Amino acid sequence: MSDFKNIQQRESGLKRELGPKQMSMIALGGAIGTGLFLGSKFAIGFAGPSVIISYAIGGLIALLLMGALAEMTVAHATSGSFGAYAEFYVGPLIGFLVRYLYWSCIVLAVGTEVTAIGEYMQFWFADVPSWLWIVLFSGVLIGVNMFNVKAFGTMEYWFSTIKVFAIVAFIVMAAYVVFGSGNPDYGFHNYTAGGGFFPNGLSGMWFAVIVSIFSYLSIEMIAIAAGEAENPAVAVKKAFRVTIVRLFVFYSATLALILAIAPMDKILSGGSPFVTVMQVVKIPGADSVLNFVVI
Repeated sequence: MSDFKNIQQRESGLKRELGPKQMSMIALGGAIGTGLFLGSKFAIGFAGPSVIISYAIGGLIALLLMGALAEMTVAHATSGSFGAYAEFYVGPLIGFLVRYLYWSCIVLAVGTEVTAIGEYMQFWFADVPSWLWIVLFSGVLIGVNMFNVKAFGTMEYWFSTIKVFAIVAFIVMAAYVVFGSGNPDYGFHNYTAGGGFFPNGLSGMWFAVIVSIFSYLSIEMIAIAAGEAENPAVAVKKAFRVTIVRLFVFYSATLALILAIAPMDKILSGGSPFVTVMQVVKIPGADSVLNFVVI
């Protein structure tokens, strides 16, 4: 244990200013992002309606991993997180590799985020080159991350709150369309139309699991941010429980309702499936509002 204290001391220097609510929203807001709003379209392309099973499997994997990681984080709260755990329990080389593999993963993920923004902005400004939006929003991201952690936590909390409220509103609206509108075009019978529930077989469903795991990326921020939490033992446990439950509900409900409303061809030919649903049900201005929320 003394060796781990040396690792903690080496990883020190951060301010403990994040509360449980901020940590929960950082993890939740990160996981409810491009992976769900845009990545779900590619997952649907692989699996069709069976993507619901794909995301359930991905969620189970995330649950098991995060359960173990939460336990280790409570025992060893440090900004080095799983990189420090790998170094302590396995060896310095493994700790080094874990850190840089995760760094590479995050760098690639940021690339997908800003690239997706370029596609989202085409919804309003079709004639403006995507690279211009990518450069502009990348500059904004860098600027936000130059603030101290308390400012970052506050901004992330409120932006994530907007996304959560938008998802809840979407679920309520879509549920009404499917169950209360009386329109025969909407319903779970769409699951078996256009190729069936497994249009690309079981292999397509398993390919979509890989996309779903990408979608759940960022829930590990709970562990990474523990080094900057006011009370890591309390904050990590609370953030873990809240995040996992909400993610299961949000991902399962939204995908089930999207596939019950929008035809497969429209989902695959459009941008974000959420915006496509708004266009299908023809709620004035709703597609623009949701596109703004996604950005």
